[in-house]
Parts: sequence; C-alpha cells; structure tokens
Amino acid sequence: MKYILVLLLWGLSLQGWAGPPLEPLQIAEQFVAPGGWADMKGYLSGEAAGQARRQSLGQQIPATLQRHCQLLQQGPATAVVTVELRDSVSRNDIYLHFRRDSTTSATPWKLAAVRSLAMTQLGPPMLQLLTDMAPAEVAQYNQKHPEASHEFMLGNIRLWIGSDADISQHFRRNQAAFQRAARLIQARRFFAAPADSAATGEQLANTDAEVQALLRPLYISRVTQRTLGGAGGLEFIIGGVTNNTVGLLYQPTAALVPAMSPERVIVVKPLGNGWYLYKTT
Repeated sequence: MKYILVLLLWGLSLQGWAGPPLEPLQIAEQFVAPGGWADMKGYLSGEAAGQARRQSLGQQIPATLQRHCQLLQQGPATAVVTVELRDSVSRNDIYLHFRRDSTTSATPWKLAAVRSLAMTQLGPPMLQLLTDMAPAEVAQYNQKHPEASHEFMLGNIRLWIGSDADISQHFRRNQAAFQRAARLIQARRFFAAPADSAATGEQLANTDAEVQALLRPLYISRVTQRTLGGAGGLEFIIGGVTNNTVGLLYQPTAALVPAMSPERVIVVKPLGNGWYLYKTT
C-alpha cells in the first residue's frame, strides 16, 4: 500500500511539473526551432500531422535561417502565427494556422496547416530577365508593352515575390498615394452597381486613365472587389497566379475584413487606417 501511495504521489508531481498546455505562439516557436521537437506529434492535427511525420518544420529548412514568430490572431477556436525566415540575402514568410480542438485536452491547441504564397517560382527568372535587359531592349519592351512598362514590371514582380516586410514598407512609403487612389475609386462609384455587373465596374475602374495614373507608380496590377469572396472594400492586387494572390485591402470597417483560413485567405495583416496586407490560396 505504501508503494502504491508513493507511485500515486510521484505521478501527481509529474503532472504538476508538466505545466500548462502550450499556446499557439509557443507551439510555433517549438515547431520552427532548428533543433527539432520531441513532443511535436501531440500538438499537430490534420494535414500538418501528415506533413511532419518525422521532422519538424524547423529541421526541414536550412539551419542558417533566422526564425521570428509573431502571434497575428487568436480567438476562441482559431489562431494564426506568422513566421519570418531570413538570412543575409532573403526574407520569406509562412503562416501557421491553429485550431482549438478541446478545452479539456492536455494539448487543446493543434497546428492544423502551414501556408505560404504559392506559385511564385516563375518570379525570380522573370525578374532576372528584366534586370539583364540592355537599354535598347528596355526601349523596345516599353514600346511593345505600353500598359505595363519595364519599370512597372520590375517593381511589381519584386513586390509579388517579396517579403511581407517589403510590401509593408512599400505601402508606408506611399500611403498618401494609396489613399488618393482609394478616394478617387470610391468617388467615381465604379463598384456601386449591383453584384451582377461587378465585372463591368471593375473593367471601368481598371481602364480609367486617372486611376491608372495613380496605380502604376504603386506597382498595382488592378483593383477589384472579387478576390476575397465579396467581402467589400477595395482590393489592390499586386500579383499572383490563379487564386494565389497578394495585395492590399482597403476596408475601413474592421468587422467586414475577411477571416483568415488555410483554405482561402491565408493571412490578413493590419497596416493601419483601414489598410491590410493579404494573401490568398
């Protein structure tokens, strides 16, 4: 009987020593750490569990990369942590999506999915091709592509494949110009028509000479209201392939900003004054 009591007390002490369950930010930091994570499987679910059967994400990426995790959103049932990976020459971003499975489980928060902007592999060779053009080739290119000049394409592609920090910096440097573009588009009511004629309003906005004169120096390819599933606001598209897009959303009403999910809008980062950086998949 004495031995049973000792074992019971030992078990209770271990339970107390284990501490509270990890929160999403703590899970993210463990998951991207370069040294691996022995308790990883208990904190993964769904596709994340299938993708990290033997190694954590931190073990799969180069050990030389610095990893910076930041909690972007945490609610009762979901959370999103952004992870910036950087070295001396590059910066990239990934987004960890969490779900809270239970309030009684020892590990209620589970990492469900890992996302990043997909289909950007064509960007670097396109950028290199444009960068290597001789002046005569640039002049010829501009003559053939008056709607998207060599300078525009360089800036646009750099943003498309750039880091969130690069896009945020570009926005902050040009915030007044972005605001002027938003005011002009709203004043001309391109998107005030019924939903069935939204495409017509979008076409008018993207062929308006004054609108284009504002958008081109900002490296915005087009403005729409349809990328985020009809959430309203103005979506300033930088670029992307098929449904994998990156852009800036102007939506002054915070309640109308679309929710993040691994299935559609993989990240929405507030930039201030009703502006957001977003990516879709």
